[in-house]
Amino acid sequence: MLERDFTIVCDRGCDLPPVYLERTQTTIVGDVVRDSSGTVDEEALTQEFERTYRSLVASGHTKIASVHSCSSFSPELSCALAAAEAVRDLADVRVVDSGSASAGTGMVLFRLMCLWADGVGFDEAVETARGLAQGIRLLVIPSASARMARRPRRRSRFGLIGRAGASLRMRLSGERGLYLLSRGELTQLARSSDLSDLTGRLAHAMSAVSAQEGALVYASVEVGDGRALRVLEKPLDTNEFEARRLGSVRATADVEKVVGSGAVGVAFAPARDYWRVPEGIPEQARYSYAGSCDPSGSV
Repeated sequence: MLERDFTIVCDRGCDLPPVYLERTQTTIVGDVVRDSSGTVDEEALTQEFERTYRSLVASGHTKIASVHSCSSFSPELSCALAAAEAVRDLADVRVVDSGSASAGTGMVLFRLMCLWADGVGFDEAVETARGLAQGIRLLVIPSASARMARRPRRRSRFGLIGRAGASLRMRLSGERGLYLLSRGELTQLARSSDLSDLTGRLAHAMSAVSAQEGALVYASVEVGDGRALRVLEKPLDTNEFEARRLGSVRATADVEKVVGSGAVGVAFAPARDYWRVPEGIPEQARYSYAGSCDPSGSV
């Protein structure tokens, strides 16, 4: 029986199927707390994180890895950091910023779960997860009216009036954007009213990364539109670059509030980084996860 010297915390925005969280005894912070206007109540959310950490300490867990999406996507990261500071005299809480969101966060969390299952020590497991987060990208096509599409992007060249006009054109024409979320930065790569055009550009963006960083692994994300998922995955079935599909996930309600219904996306990372296992883990001790994000929960 392997000894595990840490426990894991996450929130629902990781988009991983519950079966994985259950098998690795991962604690899920509840639904995002919102006030009457729908705005996230960050004070209440911070208190929920603090209660979660204190409860784990009371159960004998003093080493906690807490994995969350980047602060430009959702507030959980900053709330977790504040709560970790509040309990620092009781526990060693390491908050891991995925630099990404949705399935991108899920990929970082999944590999951390594998390290936990293999009995990898706390320090090395967190370091490995943070290293993977540096190479995770999320390419996402939100709905035209999504909150994500209305956010200011990095180094926007439009003034206030220009941004308002662009937002209005997108709503009236159905024009959508292709966005890259990487290392916490959100960048718009393209806009089009043709979903096939955007998914083709998404595949070319992955190909460009693969040319520099080698084979990729990826997981698809959909938000309630199976047809859009098929449009997304068609250009990914290509010989243009080498990539292994881990599976697809249905985004949770918290992610849907940001990207909108009908959104699609792909989270991916260099295969060499995703599959890296710390030195000293014997082959026979490695957990039998195949790396699949299949929502069926089979491994």
